[in-house]
Amino acid sequence: MTITINNQPYNFSENSSLENAINILSLDETKGIAVAINEAIIPKNKWSETILQHEDKIIIIGAVAGG
Repeated sequence: MTITINNQPYNFSENSSLENAINILSLDETKGIAVAINEAIIPKNKWSETILQHEDKIIIIGAVAGG
């Protein structure tokens, strides 16, 4: 199935979790990021139980420090 992550298409097997998708992306750090699927924020404690659906659109954003 095709999932769009930050406007880039990725292919995942059926029944893949959000946590699996994030692990495949090999993000260096998952602290300080927010994840939304189809514009709904998914709390980190729900990543492992959130199953992706064909054509879901995921946005991953990182916190930026500044002043």
